[in-house]
Amino acid sequence: MPRSETGREILKTILYIGMIPVVAGLLFLYVWLGEEVRASELKLDSLKTREIKLRGEFNLVLGERNRLHRPDNLSKLARKNLGMVQPDPETREIRVRLK
Repeated sequence: MPRSETGREILKTILYIGMIPVVAGLLFLYVWLGEEVRASELKLDSLKTREIKLRGEFNLVLGERNRLHRPDNLSKLARKNLGMVQPDPETREIRVRLK
């Protein structure tokens, strides 16, 4: 009987020693995944900040475009850059011959 108890103790010792790498591997995996999640959060925050900045720039450009498309600005730019002038309104003359 002492042999079977010794065999059991040896088996338990082997199992406990074999669990050390498994536990260490799981702990490493836990830490590694945590770091990956934190790095992804930092990238996401950076992208969100960039998105907000780009939206602001887009709104500025959109406002500038809308300002430039107004008719008064278009005529001003046409006069200034192209030398165009507003034509005088045409007057039509209607003559009626009486007999």
